Amino acid sequence: MAQNEVNPLDFLILVVDDSKPNVILLSHVLEKEGFRVEKSYDGDEALKKIKEVNPDIILLDIMMPKMSGLEVGKALRMSEFEDIPIIFLSSSNESVDKVKAFEAGGVDFINKPFDKDELIIRVRNHLMLKVLKEESEEQLRILKEREVELSEANQKKHKLMRMLSHDFKNPISGIMGLVTILIEDDELDEEEKNEMLDLIKQSSEKLLSLVKDLLDKEVIGTEFGALELKEVNIIDLVNKVISDNRPKAALKKISLSLSTFQDELIVKLDKEKIRYVLNTLVSNAVKFTLLDGEVNIEFLNTEDDSFLIKISDTGIGIPNTMLPNFLISSHKEQGSNSAGILGSGLGLEDVQTYVDAHEGRIWVESEENKGTTFFIELPLGNLQ
Repeated sequence: MAQNEVNPLDFLILVVDDSKPNVILLSHVLEKEGFRVEKSYDGDEALKKIKEVNPDIILLDIMMPKMSGLEVGKALRMSEFEDIPIIFLSSSNESVDKVKAFEAGGVDFINKPFDKDELIIRVRNHLMLKVLKEESEEQLRILKEREVELSEANQKKHKLMRMLSHDFKNPISGIMGLVTILIEDDELDEEEKNEMLDLIKQSSEKLLSLVKDLLDKEVIGTEFGALELKEVNIIDLVNKVISDNRPKAALKKISLSLSTFQDELIVKLDKEKIRYVLNTLVSNAVKFTLLDGEVNIEFLNTEDDSFLIKISDTGIGIPNTMLPNFLISSHKEQGSNSAGILGSGLGLEDVQTYVDAHEGRIWVESEENKGTTFFIELPLGNLQ
C-alpha cells in the first residue's frame, strides 16, 4: 500500500496535551493535511473521549498533571481500545522516557518541538500499518470460516456416500443375485421364475424410490417444490439484488456495478429462486472482498439459446489447497465445464440446486489473493 493511499478524511486523530497552544498547533497541522481531529487537555478527559469517538490513532503528551500520558497508555492497554496506536509526544529526549513510552504501549515517540513533515509521515505510516493489520486479521478470520464450512461440507458428503452405499447396495445386490439365478438355473419352474421376477420388480421399485427421494433432496431441494415460472426482466432483478447489497458494500467501500448488453432481458424463470441465486453469490462476493475492492455483475450473450451471468470480485479468492476439497456439485454432465467445482458452504448448495432446476449450469474460477468469478448459464427459451 503506497503512502498516498491513506485518505486523511477516513481517519480520526485524538490529540491529548495539557498545553492548549500545543493542541491548537497539532490540530492545525493535522486538519490542514485533511485529517479529522478531536482534542483533550488531560488524561481523564482523554479516556472518556476515546470511549465516545474511538479514534484511529492518538497523539499523547507524556507529561500531564493529574494523569500522565504513560498512565493513559497503560490504561488503554488493559481496555477494549488496546489496538489503537499511540504516538507519544515529549520535550524530553532522554532514552529512559522513550523506553517507558514503549512499555506503556506506544508505537512511536516524537520529540517537541516537532517537525510537521516528520509528524505527518509518522502518522500516515502508523495508519497504514493499522489498516494492513486489520485486513490481515479479516483475511485470517475469513479463511478460518471457510475451513469450518469446508469441513461441514465434507462431513455431509461422507454421510451421503455412506447412505448411498447402504441403501443402494441392498436392492442392487438382490436384483443381480436373482438375475444370475434366472440365467444359470435351467431347472426353475414357471412359478419360481415368476416369484423371482416379482422380487426383482419390487427391488427395482424400491431402488427407483430411493433415487427419486435423493433427487428431491439433493437436486430439487428438501422443500423446493415445483418451479413457479413467470416472465421476468432479469436485468431489473439483478438491479434489485445490487440495491439490496449496496449498503453492505458501501461499509467496505466496495464498488458494486452491473455491465449488460441490453437494458431489458425477458426470460421465463422462478423469480424468487433466481433472486436467491444472485443474492447469495453477490453477498458472498462482498463478504470475501476487502476494503476498496470491486464486485461486478456482467451479462453476456452466448452462441446458443442461452445467456451468461458473471459475478466477479477482487476478493481473497479460494486457495489452491482448498479448491480440490470443494464438492463437485453438478448433477449433469460436466464435460464442457472443466471448472465445475463448487463448495457446499455459503449457501452454494441451494444455488446449485436452483440453477440445475432451471436446466442451467454454474461453475467457478478463482485465484488466491486476486479474486473469484462465478458463471451462471441459463436458457433464453421458455422452460417446460
